[in-house]
Amino acid sequence: MSAQLETQWIVGFTDGEGCFNLDVHLHKEMTWGIQMQPEFTVVQAEVDVNILHALKDHFGCGTVGVNRRDEYGIRMQFRVKNIKDLHEKIIPFFEQHKLKTKKRIEFERFRTIVLLMHDGYHRQSLSNFLEIIKQGEQLRERQRPAKQKKREKVNLKLAELRKKLEEDPTL
Repeated sequence: MSAQLETQWIVGFTDGEGCFNLDVHLHKEMTWGIQMQPEFTVVQAEVDVNILHALKDHFGCGTVGVNRRDEYGIRMQFRVKNIKDLHEKIIPFFEQHKLKTKKRIEFERFRTIVLLMHDGYHRQSLSNFLEIIKQGEQLRERQRPAKQKKREKVNLKLAELRKKLEEDPTL
């Protein structure tokens, strides 16, 4: 059974433990060979998985699953990746209940990305697609070196796309 969560507790918890991100990875079947997906994530030790289920119940969306296994044990995550759920549930919640830390700036950037993607802006041109990627890169400024290493192939593909756009600005 999940705990009932107070609104301001969720705000404070997200300020400390939440993450607003734009996941970007290679995907051959996508128009530009890259898939981008905004996601709201909260990670906790396995012992506190009930809190993640309570967040899922509160928002009425998302999934709870394993984030990673490391020397500290199993880390679990609550994650929302569905654009419609982000647009209709997560964004309105944090618009109404403001984050108090620098996480608010991260949320505002994330909000812009979600709104643009919800409206299909990224599908209109390569220029628009790369504009959203650039905004997403601002969300990853604090990323761990191990994750940055995994992005090398994505970064090469992005460089290729940027060169393509320079050669043909109509894309």
